[in-house]
Amino acid sequence: MPYQEHLQETGRQLPHTGHLRSARTRFATLISLLSGVILLLFPASAITATTAAAFQRIEAVRADWNAQTPPATGWTTVTLPDDWSLRWPGFDGVVWYRLSWEQTDATAPVGLMMDYLNMAGMVSLNGVQLSRDQSLTEPLTRAWNTPRYWQASPPLLRSGQNILLIRVSGLAAYQPGLGPVTLGTPTDISARYTHEYWLRHDLQLFSLAVSATLGCFFLALWILRRREAEFGWFGLMSLTWWLYASNQIKLTTWPFATTDAWQAAVSILFLVYSASFTMFVLRNGPRRHRRTELAVWAMVVFGSIAMCLTPHGRMQEMRAWLALIPVLTYIASCFLFFYFAWRQRRVEQLILAACLAIFIVVGIHDLLVFLKILDSNIYYSAFASQIQMVAMALVLGWRFVANLSRIECFNEELHVKVESAKEALAQTLKREHELQVVNVRLGERLNLAHDLHDGLGGTLVSSIATLEHAPESIPSSRFLTILKELRDDLRIIIDTASSYQLDETSLAEMLAPLRHRFGVLFESQNIVCRWQLSGIEDCHLPTAQSLDIMRILQEGLTNVLKHSRASRAHVELRGDASELVLRIRDNGIGFDFPMQESKAGTGMKSMQLRTSRLGGTFEVRRIDGETVLNITLLHRYA
Repeated sequence: MPYQEHLQETGRQLPHTGHLRSARTRFATLISLLSGVILLLFPASAITATTAAAFQRIEAVRADWNAQTPPATGWTTVTLPDDWSLRWPGFDGVVWYRLSWEQTDATAPVGLMMDYLNMAGMVSLNGVQLSRDQSLTEPLTRAWNTPRYWQASPPLLRSGQNILLIRVSGLAAYQPGLGPVTLGTPTDISARYTHEYWLRHDLQLFSLAVSATLGCFFLALWILRRREAEFGWFGLMSLTWWLYASNQIKLTTWPFATTDAWQAAVSILFLVYSASFTMFVLRNGPRRHRRTELAVWAMVVFGSIAMCLTPHGRMQEMRAWLALIPVLTYIASCFLFFYFAWRQRRVEQLILAACLAIFIVVGIHDLLVFLKILDSNIYYSAFASQIQMVAMALVLGWRFVANLSRIECFNEELHVKVESAKEALAQTLKREHELQVVNVRLGERLNLAHDLHDGLGGTLVSSIATLEHAPESIPSSRFLTILKELRDDLRIIIDTASSYQLDETSLAEMLAPLRHRFGVLFESQNIVCRWQLSGIEDCHLPTAQSLDIMRILQEGLTNVLKHSRASRAHVELRGDASELVLRIRDNGIGFDFPMQESKAGTGMKSMQLRTSRLGGTFEVRRIDGETVLNITLLHRYA
């Protein structure tokens, strides 16, 4: 539980008058039904303060801050443990305690143990100083939770009367006084001191280490998984508890200059801790509780402001209320968590709820000590933080196993779905492959039709035009030449259709037979044809691309022979590092292609298709009485 240190410093200081008395009475009524259970859980030996019966006389006297020796008069008999704020309300200063006993055998060593003094002090035996805290004036050394042990032997120990003198410096708001002092054999007292030191110091260090580890771990987990908000709040709660619990073992008020400032910071940390735990519980619920969360942090803000503005004279009452309110909030949050766990029935929440039930029992015990219903100075809340570690480890382990199970199930489902998807994909790829084969075949047939039209068809058309022009004057050798041209053209188509390798022949070498054949055709029809070739000697293209360029040129020249009625034609094929340009001009009747594109024949559409396949631009224009066919290919074809 988070309020151990705060209770240890405030529980013994509440006055028996005023509104604090009524608050204590009302709260005691609320928890009286549980007192019997707590008394059964904690034996009387653990909750009953020990007063050393060996001392024959225990006296106390007040003095000012600068007193180096006790006053000679004014001594009053007291019992230990002693809280002088109940005897001298509002007194801030120094109280001297004088403990005397008769020693019959001075040769036998004696063990002395002091459970605590609050806040700082000096101890001497028979005028010899045994210990002295570093600062006996403000800011006081915080020795309130430090047990001390000495072994006295001659000459320090005397036969007859021995006097143990203890100077205590304290403030009325923080239970100033002296705890139990025990006298006995060194073996017994040493064993008791070892146990007390382990309880008040070593176990506190272990608790601090656990809290720091938990806080860093859960904050890191929250940073990695921001949606797990409850882990972030638990991390903040653990780190706040770590800062708060340092009050148990810290001997100075650093970084604060006064005890009041230190205690105000401790009270504020207690508020933040309680609020963080409440947020942790709320975020474990089925939905957000925004108004409750705002109310919790409003309590922190107003409590912190009130604590900072409280004057020294009212510090005792303010710290008491700022201990009660967060404790009640903490216990209420525990019961709220029980409700959430019961409603949601999640195993990890039920585990944590069982551990929180232990916290409530321990917390009620500490509250009974705080309210002086139980006469004890031992608080068990800090030790319950170890149960928190176990509880959260169990919760995390459970979540890890549950997530691992979900991942394994997901992997199995994913494997089944992947196999099903692979099978479906294989079927789809098979169908796609079949469609591609069909498309390839259709494409090959379409290309063959275009090649037959542009190649063999063009040769047939030009031969028919020759025969129609002068059939009676054509010798038989010319017919043989025409048939050979048809054969050669058909061979080109067949060779191209079966070739998938890059041809080592340049574009100029492939163009030579076509140029010769059309030169004869143009001459037979009295058409003057000029050729302008440049930069194509080193142009090597794949066979299919070269054939496309040849077919475009062949179809363009065939159109001149078949449709233009031209008397003059000009062919330009120019290549460089950036582009390849094919331009055919004639002075025939021609037509404006953009205006009559819808009436274009198969040959014109075939040229467009081949140009598009090569990634070029296709243009036919009527310029200055000439029809110009202009095709430009990108530099990658040059």
